[in-house]
Amino acid sequence: MGTDLNSSLKFFNQISLSELNAQASFLNRIDTKYLLTEEEFQNILKDLEEEFYILDIKEKSIFEYESIYMDSEDYYFYYQHQKGEKNRTKVRTRNYLDSWISFFEYKQKQKWVTRKFRYQFSDIKDHGNMTSESTKFFEWAYQSFYSMAPENIFPALATKYHRITFCSKSNDERVTVDFGIRLEDLRNEWKDIIPLENLVILESKSMSKKWKSAKIMKKYGIKRASSCSKYSLGLCYQKMIEDDSKFKPTMRKIEKIKNSK
Repeated sequence: MGTDLNSSLKFFNQISLSELNAQASFLNRIDTKYLLTEEEFQNILKDLEEEFYILDIKEKSIFEYESIYMDSEDYYFYYQHQKGEKNRTKVRTRNYLDSWISFFEYKQKQKWVTRKFRYQFSDIKDHGNMTSESTKFFEWAYQSFYSMAPENIFPALATKYHRITFCSKSNDERVTVDFGIRLEDLRNEWKDIIPLENLVILESKSMSKKWKSAKIMKKYGIKRASSCSKYSLGLCYQKMIEDDSKFKPTMRKIEKIKNSK
């Protein structure tokens, strides 16, 4: 989004990573997503500035992430979402490319609430792999929710993107803003990486029913998005699955955003 974005972010009050984790970790939370154009995001920055701090690490507020998602051979986790199951699973490793810190993460969606469990890799090389340690962690988490052994899982999709993180000044909401999203099929090396140009995904993470970002989105006429998991959309855009019907409305919205630039 260029140098104008960096200039705009300098007006925000800052919060450190340790303060953010202490005040608004939200490992159990309600997730709400919005799809915006880059211009729409620029337009709401002043409103965000009034209500939110911005995460700053070493005078930097825009960070690059890489997530590698795991799934079974037949994409069991994806089809949980496609079928509209209220309880569903997501497994990934995440690399914070600016700091070279990686985590193994297990996320369980239970109706409206998302529960997240993770641990930090001791070796950055474990990112993107189902090691013996991560396999044990995954099996423990999965069996605690389903009371049965899981299928074997392995890397399916990689996503890379830039992220800005905000924390409400009342400490009841965290907002992440992802842009520059790129999608890579890890099971077919011949496929090209697909960029989602001009797309911004804003996600609110809160346990409050009156999250502040919702008021801002309403002010600008931006509606809540449904079925916009980056993992599921990545599989759809890379044509890795047979049924993408649940995500077609979201993909049509994303195409409008891409074409509006």
